[in-house]
Amino acid sequence: MIPPEYDFRSETLGILDLLELDTTEGPARFIANNDARFVDINGKEWVGSKLISVSEVDFSINGTAPGVEVGLSFIQDPEADDLIAQIREMGVGVIQGREARFYIQYFEQFEEFYKPVFAPQLLTTRTMQNITYSFDGPQVRRVSLIIEGPFSLRAKPVGGRYNTADHSRRCGYANPSLEYMPTSGWDEQSLFGL
Repeated sequence: MIPPEYDFRSETLGILDLLELDTTEGPARFIANNDARFVDINGKEWVGSKLISVSEVDFSINGTAPGVEVGLSFIQDPEADDLIAQIREMGVGVIQGREARFYIQYFEQFEEFYKPVFAPQLLTTRTMQNITYSFDGPQVRRVSLIIEGPFSLRAKPVGGRYNTADHSRRCGYANPSLEYMPTSGWDEQSLFGL
């Protein structure tokens, strides 16, 4: 929800797309599609690059659950350490199953970029799933972070089962009596002795 104090009729209006990754090495904060360094009202530093991109959100069609891809494209400096090798050495466990938080930073005046008035506003929290790499020629590299999309539950069966896990997922609380619900429609005991 957008706070009521945001004035979208302001003469100067700006918004930054922010992404915070909760890794095992600590939080990593990025600005998408902007070359910048920004310190928010809480003193947290966000670093941006036009090389960082976030894919469009695809809708769920025919039971698919498309994810969101955050990518970094760069040219590997032959004199510098290989970034892809460093990420591979850390492994996918650094991000897998951890949270990615999407924020917006709102500005009414251009000067607020250097002295912000508003805190970043959390839009959504998603789960990181995987890291992929692509190579184009001898130096161009791309690292992509795959994050679950907003329709992730669409890939699960609609009906589900009458068990405590599905009940918790739908309602937010467990129903312990469903622990004894049969999981098979086959009855091994004969009916009326037949």
